[in-house]
Amino acid sequence: MLAIRLVNPMDGPLGEEPGFRGYALRLLQATRPPLLSAAILGLLVTLWHLPLVLFQGLSLIGLPTTFAITSLYVWLFNRTGGSVLLSLVFHNSQGTFTVGSFGFTGADAGRAELIYFVMVLLAVLATVLLDRGAWRKAPRSATAVGRFSLRMRPM
Repeated sequence: MLAIRLVNPMDGPLGEEPGFRGYALRLLQATRPPLLSAAILGLLVTLWHLPLVLFQGLSLIGLPTTFAITSLYVWLFNRTGGSVLLSLVFHNSQGTFTVGSFGFTGADAGRAELIYFVMVLLAVLATVLLDRGAWRKAPRSATAVGRFSLRMRPM
């Protein structure tokens, strides 16, 4: 399953990582610190996953988990010098080993997802507190995209 998810363009990681980390994060970090960029991107990624909740592909607790884990993706992306490949592998492994893949159902699944959310939140807090330097300024290689304006330019 891990290998299939890694190369399947219709699945999340291969479709999301080049856009979210490879493009959007680079643009955000060109003018903002990594922590603020992670929060903005976390909101965008959470909204992107909202249809999965509506069509029962993701539980409601999956939305705050998605928001929180985006910070870990940002931290990994920046600490690897802007490697979309490593964030893709991390996203792939995180998405492959879900609560459902361990056989939890019903109330047990809800408790397991809540525990997973708490663990992700603790991991985010640990990276923010223990690696404060990573959140002050993005490495130059992770912000290679220049500034651009959305305003219409005269022809």
